[in-house]
Amino acid sequence: MNKLSLKEIQQTELDIMVEFDKVARRYGLKYSLFAGTMLGAVRHKGFIPWDDDIDVSMPRPDYDRLLELNRNEQIWPEYLKLASFEDGTLDTPFMKIYDTRTFIKDEKHTLKDVQSLWIDVFPFDGMPETIEEKVKYYKKALFLSKLNIAAATKAGYGSSKLKVILKAVIVKPVTAIMGRKRISAIEKKMALKRPYGSTTDVGLTTWGCDGPYQGITVAEYEDLIDIDFEGHKFLCTSAWDKNLTGIFGDYMQLPPENERITHDLEAYRI
Repeated sequence: MNKLSLKEIQQTELDIMVEFDKVARRYGLKYSLFAGTMLGAVRHKGFIPWDDDIDVSMPRPDYDRLLELNRNEQIWPEYLKLASFEDGTLDTPFMKIYDTRTFIKDEKHTLKDVQSLWIDVFPFDGMPETIEEKVKYYKKALFLSKLNIAAATKAGYGSSKLKVILKAVIVKPVTAIMGRKRISAIEKKMALKRPYGSTTDVGLTTWGCDGPYQGITVAEYEDLIDIDFEGHKFLCTSAWDKNLTGIFGDYMQLPPENERITHDLEAYRI
């Protein structure tokens, strides 16, 4: 196997994204670049230089339609596969499209559902109506997401000695009892209480990391434009400024080097 550089990792993920875009346009599925990938498109016209993943969002109805197409038709090249919580092939409440010609070496996690390079596809659902309700919801959603991540992380990892000890003594036993699939099922059940389009704002509610201020209206979200990303045109909500500001604040300001988060991927081409 040949170890891939960051640029080669990014190129592999870009190739997956190109195929995803082809499928979405062929079948009339709505999607938008999301989170750090949207930020990269706006600020860098491509990947954030140190980033090593691609995030995409879809309205829940389009997300479900993609799952159905994947089950019933050959919509991808042979080397691409789709893993999802709904089909029991992913323990987190979203989907990944991955390249089976690659392999990830991961020392940090006890379980990796997908052991190849991937792109994440997140469903958008309705958000609570008031900011007070949103803040309350995302405190719970973020707690569950952190539990979900901790369930797959080996003991001995943490940003401080105290966190390493707390994870080993408290968090790991709790997550072992609950299990990732049960945690994810709770996250999805919470999200589905507000169907897409039934509330004023929509956003990512199955995964709490992007916070209560990310919301945009259905009309804003579905007003899609083409945006430049690494020499390609991908779909993005026209309300990208509102969405990015809600997630990142002053998103044009580069973060300090110690806050430039990546997955620290060690990837190989088979």
